[in-house]
Amino acid sequence: MGVKRRLISRLSRGGLLAALLLWAGLVPAVEGTGTQVAAAGTIFYADDFRNGLAQWQVEAQDPATKVSAENGQLDVYSPEGVTIWFRHKLAGNYEIRFDATPLKESFKGYPDRFSDLNVFWNASLPGAQETDPTKAGLTGALPAYNRLQLYYVGFGANGNQTTRLRKYDGTAKRPQLAGYATPAEATAEDRLGDLPPYARLTADKPVAIRIVSHQADSQGHGLLQFFADGHLVFEYRDGNPYVDGWFAFRTTKSHFRLQNFSVIRG
Repeated sequence: MGVKRRLISRLSRGGLLAALLLWAGLVPAVEGTGTQVAAAGTIFYADDFRNGLAQWQVEAQDPATKVSAENGQLDVYSPEGVTIWFRHKLAGNYEIRFDATPLKESFKGYPDRFSDLNVFWNASLPGAQETDPTKAGLTGALPAYNRLQLYYVGFGANGNQTTRLRKYDGTAKRPQLAGYATPAEATAEDRLGDLPPYARLTADKPVAIRIVSHQADSQGHGLLQFFADGHLVFEYRDGNPYVDGWFAFRTTKSHFRLQNFSVIRG
């Protein structure tokens, strides 16, 4: 479905704000909308989480953090911030797929918490001879990553009250491109309103994540999409895209089990 037709459709349903966001390159998550990009189907990286952490680098803020890859699961228990980098650089048209289950866990001051299924992708260290962020000696604390360029989704973050898309630009600004938030957490940048069910976590229930990264088209716009259980949560066409880099899981004060990780040529 073309942009103009989708715009008219949104307007006809009274979604003026959503249509304006679409025209600007931001697409609110509506099941079945957005540019559906078919994967070529070639898996060029995968991890069944049965052979340890050889493909991953863990940067943990708290020494009590526990990360293991065995029995088909990447188990991540983190009292504070943790970043788990996939060591391989990704480029070209590709999709990242994995399943994640949030487990209810209590931390000091945060009882029965499940929160922060977050990801970085196309991450790099700008202006450095070595752009690989896994070699930058970062600490796991979120501000340490401000110096990177990357795309970020914080899914069910801030106690499962926000889901936001950001484009880090190498500064502390961490510009937000789109976002959902509960009224208690909402800012002016959360233009997509309250979190719909498919943009939040459910304790002990797995969610299938799919991230699409496509190179610039003939107009110079790269495409990125983020899906949860088949629902399009974010779509963005970037006129100045980050076209390659590294991927990471990111979380804080949480316990997750991840499965079925793969990178597919798009």
